[in-house]
Amino acid sequence: MLAVPRFPSTRPYQALPVQWSNHIELESGEVMHQEFLHTEASEPRRRWAEALIESLGEKGSIVVYSGYEEVLIRQLADMFPEFKSALREIGKRLWDLLPVIKDHYYHPAFNGSYSIKSVLPAVVPSLGYGDLAIQEGGHAAAEYCRMVFVETDWVERETIREALLRYCARDTLAMVIARRVLKGKAECQGEEKVIEGHEAIAKRHRAL
Repeated sequence: MLAVPRFPSTRPYQALPVQWSNHIELESGEVMHQEFLHTEASEPRRRWAEALIESLGEKGSIVVYSGYEEVLIRQLADMFPEFKSALREIGKRLWDLLPVIKDHYYHPAFNGSYSIKSVLPAVVPSLGYGDLAIQEGGHAAAEYCRMVFVETDWVERETIREALLRYCARDTLAMVIARRVLKGKAECQGEEKVIEGHEAIAKRHRAL
């Protein structure tokens, strides 16, 4: 979100996507990881979109957290006519985990926040963001600008690049693990309700 636009057809503080991470969960349960990070001081959106479309393929639900990804994909579909059809199809496959958690699950460790940074360590205590050099989006954006537009030392640039990749990968790994954990909790709760129902029926039969 650059204050001074650097590329044609952009405005001040416009969100420009430069990175994505995609954890792909197969039917077998195996998880593969693909990622993209634009590391050049050039217009990032076309390469970002091309790589994302290729990674997501044409089938399967795409788990996101909040409507942010949907807004960006819609903007890019309007910006690049050649990607409009593919991006619109991707938009139809998005499945937002945030409202599921907000409507059906709460933990005291959320501390009133439904940010994935609060939800993940509460739902999966062994997995959080505390071990990362970059731990939130504002810091990631600042470090990206420093890597691309300011820093000249290649060692420092590589350090930032690795930190950005690890941070983004943690976000999408969170979608996989949190969904699995919540699915397990829902199944256990369902089993408990079935058992309670059977017990209630048995009591009625004994009363009769």
